Order: sequence, then structure tokens, then C-alpha cells
Amino acid sequence: RRAFAADFRCQAAPSFEAAVDHPEVEGVLLATPNYVHREQALACAERRRHVFVEKPIADTVTDGQAMAAACQAAGVTLLVGHQMRRLGAARRVKALLEEGVLGTVVLAEANFSLHGMLTPGQWRAHRRTCPGGPLMQLGVHHADTLQYLLGPVVRVRGAFARLVTSAEVDDVAVAVLEFAAGAQGTLTSSYVSPKTYSLRLYGTAAVLDYQTEMAVWPDVHRLDAATTLTLRRDVGAVPVAFTPRDPLVEELEEFARCVRGTARPETGAAEALAALRVVLAAVRSHELGAAAVAE
Repeated sequence: RRAFAADFRCQAAPSFEAAVDHPEVEGVLLATPNYVHREQALACAERRRHVFVEKPIADTVTDGQAMAAACQAAGVTLLVGHQMRRLGAARRVKALLEEGVLGTVVLAEANFSLHGMLTPGQWRAHRRTCPGGPLMQLGVHHADTLQYLLGPVVRVRGAFARLVTSAEVDDVAVAVLEFAAGAQGTLTSSYVSPKTYSLRLYGTAAVLDYQTEMAVWPDVHRLDAATTLTLRRDVGAVPVAFTPRDPLVEELEEFARCVRGTARPETGAAEALAALRVVLAAVRSHELGAAAVAE
């Protein structure tokens, strides 16, 4: 806190409560563990502070719904940090789909993996504080972006395993997705593999490859420069150009406009809960040994 305050010439608050009670605070950025999102968001709403919360919105649908209700009742914004859909590459994919370049999309493959910090003292290492393991922390990005691109997921089959780490939480996750439009998909994630972020969409007219060289992570503003889009048809493959964007800046500028009352969040509670439901349905499916409805 002291270092941050020195860098940005602001005060270092002695506590969360002192920070959100400050009379000049209008909005709060919650970059905190999932399991405290509800408590902190409700505290902000009670003080009529606008809320930006990092993904996932919460660990349970009930908690996410409570956050949405509290913010709505207080008349404040709830914006959730699903920034990956805001990347220039993702926006270009959306445009290609709307233009019909891929034809009918029938299959999607997505992966987001990172070496996780799963030592016993880390909240991500425990099922109680991080249900769904890498799917909750990493795969949830694709759960949002895929639904942004292809529409809602209605059914999920999940499988989890703890293969390498000594943590309680699983370190590998697979979700098989059924979209309302009929397409099928796989969403995979690992906490024990090198940095990977990829997406492939199979259409009746073309296949689109979305590959990011993740050595630049966690510098999100550099992701587009490290990303290639390739459109593949029977006659060959061609690169697809797109305009790089800084998704973190864009979502924070949008949050500022929401605070001023001139915008609405692109990724609010509804979008965040849709992504969370995919993850939780995968967890239920694994526990039950059967497909689960994303509800």
C-alpha cells in the first residue's frame, strides 16, 4: 500500500473500510480473492460506491446474484472484469462471425493454462476458496468469450484431476460444452502447464485459429501484438489483420463512464453469471458423473 501510494501520489488507507468510506471515493476496484467478492461488493453498495470486480463475479451463483441485487438497489454500477473479450483479436473474430465468413460454427476448442501458485498458503490451492481450480480462475475467461462469440451454453460435461501438485484443488480441468445454437465445444485449462491461450472455431466455410504467444503475460496490453489470427479453407490459409487494443484501459474507461452515468457495463452481472454457470456446471457434472445444465 505504501509503495502504491508513493507511486500514484495517493493515500495508503489503513483498512478496506477506511478506503471505501473515504468521501472522495466514487468507485471501487475489487481485485481480491473470489470468496470475499460478495462481502466487499455489498459493503460498497451500502455506501453507494460503484463496483468493478475481477472475474469470476463470485464462487456461487447465489453470491453473484446478491451482489447484482445490492448494486441495483443502491443505484450503482456492477462491472465484472472479463477483459479478454475486449482484445482486438476477439473483436475481429466477432466481426468475422457476424459477416458469416466461417459459415455455421459447429465446433469450438479453447484453452487457457498457466503455472499456478498452489502452495498451501495460497487461497487458490483449496477447493473451499477456489472451486473449479484452473477452470474457475483461467477457463472462466473463455467461458465468457465463447458465449460472447457463439451464444449461450446450455449443457456442460466436466472432468477434473489433480495430477502434479500437492495442492487440494485440481490442477487440470476439461469442460465439454453444448451451445444453444447446437455447436459443441471443449474448454480446457491447466495450472501445471506453460502459458497457453488459444481458441479454434470450426465452421462449415472456414476454420479460424486464434493463437497467442503468452510469454508476454501478465502484460495484457501486449497480448494482441503477440496474437495471430489465421483463416483456413480447403484452398489454403490466410492471416487475418486486426487492430490491437488495450482491454484493461478500455474496461476501466468504461467503468468511469458508468460512474458518470453515461454508459452501461458490457460485462455486467448477467454476462458474468453466464460464465460462472459454465464453470459450476462442469464441477457438478464431474461430481455427478453426468452432464449438467448451466443454471
